[in-house]
Amino acid sequence: MRAWVHAVAALLLFGMGSAPLQAHLLNMTKVQLNLGADGSVAVELSLDLTRAAGGGTAYYQFSRAATPLSDAALTPLLNKLAQAIEVRLDGAAIPLQVGEVRLPSTLPEAEFLSPVAWPMTEIQLHGALPAHASGALQLRFDPAFPFEEPIALTLQRPDNGGRMTRWLVAGQLSPLFPLEASAISVAAASEQEPAWQTLARYLRFGFLHIIPRGLDHMLFVVGLYLGTRKLRSLLLLVTTFTVAHSLTLILASFGALRVPAAVVEPLIALSIAWIGIENLRSDSTRVSRSRVLMVFAFGLLHGLGFAAALKELGLPPSNFVGALLSFNVGVELGQLAVIALALLLSFRWRQHASYRRRIVMPGSLAITLLALLWAGQRLIA
Repeated sequence: MRAWVHAVAALLLFGMGSAPLQAHLLNMTKVQLNLGADGSVAVELSLDLTRAAGGGTAYYQFSRAATPLSDAALTPLLNKLAQAIEVRLDGAAIPLQVGEVRLPSTLPEAEFLSPVAWPMTEIQLHGALPAHASGALQLRFDPAFPFEEPIALTLQRPDNGGRMTRWLVAGQLSPLFPLEASAISVAAASEQEPAWQTLARYLRFGFLHIIPRGLDHMLFVVGLYLGTRKLRSLLLLVTTFTVAHSLTLILASFGALRVPAAVVEPLIALSIAWIGIENLRSDSTRVSRSRVLMVFAFGLLHGLGFAAALKELGLPPSNFVGALLSFNVGVELGQLAVIALALLLSFRWRQHASYRRRIVMPGSLAITLLALLWAGQRLIA
């Protein structure tokens, strides 16, 4: 009984410190570069500084700074960030300076310490093009600074309508962005990365969306695992879930299906709770038809959650279908990794007489309570 209490309490405390409203979003860095008609360069960033600060506690302390630009502890980090963003005009560097910093000063310390919460800092950098500048800009993010990946980069010049959006990783050069809008399409076409690199990146992003950043998806898969002792039945449930979420992910990515996140997010949490409750209610080794149908319905919901991550970041127009499918394959690999880990941890106990009492019941109870907590938080928000 004591083991039950410890297991449930640990998972609940972990979940209460998490960020359930961000459960389907990748931890990422957003960068928008705006070119003014007067030659000004404005770079707006939204990023998580946990690793750069040296951990959640240090980041929390940084966030309390009343005047970030003159804070002795924070200034070196900001200068390092400005130097790590390399803006080049035909190969020549354009220096950037920190102009404004908005720290997540209203968030409690628990948000900074949670492994699935990402307190974002908003930073503005400023620079200027040389007089009568022409040519093309290119960006690179120095891997010496711990940027959270992917880096969603948008370059735009409002005065002539030029705009380009790309996903990058640290160390990768962006496509060329001509100062003349008429040349953008030609330069973009000539600077496309090889298709295999795009597919590899989206595969990685899909995997990361499950491990380590998709706690709710992981718990759903673990709930399926706990619900049956037969690997054949588990394979049926996981395949059903995969087919369903792949369907809505594809439809939503093509714009054929739109459901507000305010509706999807609480329902996803409730779907996890339902799996846990079913595990508590039934010890059947046979998967019923109704359970398969419910898992399919819940898979449709989770697919909308996956689509939210892609909508947040976008898909490359030149390889839209390939990147979409690659992301989905990454998600599947993440799910298989969760199942493999669960098997590794509990395989010796699966056929033991006390397996349900010691593993299934406390695990399912913890999943249920945590999911209900998330559902309440998402409904309130």
